[in-house]
Amino acid sequence: MRVRPRVLCAEREKAELRGMDTTTVMKGIDAMRWAREISKLPDGCFTIAFFPCSTRRRTARARLTVKEGCKWRTQLPHERFSVDGDNLFLFTDGNGEPRMCYTILIRYMGFPQDGYRLHKIDWLSV
Repeated sequence: MRVRPRVLCAEREKAELRGMDTTTVMKGIDAMRWAREISKLPDGCFTIAFFPCSTRRRTARARLTVKEGCKWRTQLPHERFSVDGDNLFLFTDGNGEPRMCYTILIRYMGFPQDGYRLHKIDWLSV
């Protein structure tokens, strides 16, 4: 399954998110658990929307990136992190490319049981 990533500008992002039910809020820890469990299924995948970050430049982009057809993954043997690995979310995108992002920069996730409708991720609730 070939899926192209969508990069949304601020205006388009607001327009698209207006059409989504953003009242559904998930705790961050629950979203990570769901992503791991769904990825174990043969056809299980999820959608993720996050702010990309460059660790070399130490900056995050202002545009939200949406990746569809993602699966959770474990750390690859050649990957070494300068930060604690618990701060990173590792996944493969719809094209099978290994990706990672800081968990705190994840804003929305969608899962198959509700038609991949994006849920707002709340990282501050316990």
